[in-house]
Amino acid sequence: MTHINIEPLRNRIRKNLKLLKPWIQRENVSCYRVYDWDMPEFPWCIDYYEGRIHAAEYATRHPLSDEDYQYWLTACKEVFIDLFQLTEEQLYLKLRERKKQGQYEKVNDKKEFFTVKENGLLFQVNLQDYLDTGLFLDHRPLRKQVMQESKDKHVLNLFAYTGSFSVYAAAGGAFTTTTVDLSNTYLNWAKENFKLNQLPLARHSLIKADVKEWLKQPSHRPFDIIVLDPPTVSKSKMTKTNFDVQTDHVAMIQDVMRHLSRDGVLYFSTNYRDFILDETLFQTFEVNNITLQTIPNDFRNKKIHYCWSIRHQP
Repeated sequence: MTHINIEPLRNRIRKNLKLLKPWIQRENVSCYRVYDWDMPEFPWCIDYYEGRIHAAEYATRHPLSDEDYQYWLTACKEVFIDLFQLTEEQLYLKLRERKKQGQYEKVNDKKEFFTVKENGLLFQVNLQDYLDTGLFLDHRPLRKQVMQESKDKHVLNLFAYTGSFSVYAAAGGAFTTTTVDLSNTYLNWAKENFKLNQLPLARHSLIKADVKEWLKQPSHRPFDIIVLDPPTVSKSKMTKTNFDVQTDHVAMIQDVMRHLSRDGVLYFSTNYRDFILDETLFQTFEVNNITLQTIPNDFRNKKIHYCWSIRHQP
C-alpha cells in the first residue's frame, strides 16, 4: 500500500477555521465554507451546516489503486469527524462530477431536511438527496443586499431554486415577490421557507414555468429588483427549450430588462468558470461588475461566481 500522509489536510482545515473564527463570531454565521480544493491531493469541497459537514469530492484523476483510495477516503472521513467533533450521521459525503450540467440532480431519496439560520432567517436544507443543499452559501452577501434594497419594491426571482432570494426580499419588506422555477419540488421547498419565516404568501407568487418562455409573456408589472442566477446548462424533459448561459445570456438579459422598471436593477450571476459577458450589453445598458463585493469571506476561491448589476441607461 502507498503511504498516504493525511496530516496536510488536517492542518489546512485547522488553519482555515482559525482564520475564519473572528469573522464567524462577528457576523454570527452558522453555515460556511471551510475548504475548497485548497491542495491538489485533497479534492474536497467542505461546507459546515450548524453541526453537520457536507463534503463533496470532486471527480478527478488520481494515481491511487482502489485499495489505497479506500484508505485515503477513510482517513479523510476520520479527519472531518475528529476536527468537527461529529458522529458518522453528521457527515455527508458526495461525489461531485466536474462537468456542465443542470444544478439540481437527485442523488438520494432520504428526505432528511433540517433548518438552518442565516442573517436571522430560517431555511430548510437537505445534505443527502441532491447534489446541492438548497442554500448556495456563496450568495449570502447578495441575498443580504437584496433584502436591504427590497422595502416596498416589486421583486422577481428567476431560476429561483428554493426561493432564498425571495424570502430575503419578503423579509426586507418587499411589496411583492414573484418566484419562477420549473420544478415543483423546489417551488414547494420555497413555500416551506416562506412558512418557516412566517411570511404570508398572499403577496408572494410562486410560479411553475420555463423562465425563457415566461419572459416572452407581457409583464403584469415592471419589477424594481430582478435576480437572475441561471444554471450553466439546462436540459429538461418538461420544456421544449434548452439553455446555455454563454450562448443564451444576451437574449435572456434583453428579455429580462423588458420587465425591469426604469429605475430598477437586475442582479445577474453565473458560476460558469469560463463565462464572458457579451460586450454588446455594455452598449445597451448600464453594467457594473460587482463580483468581488458579492463573494463572502469564507470563499477563498474568488471565481466561485461572477455577478453584475445591470440597469437601464439614463
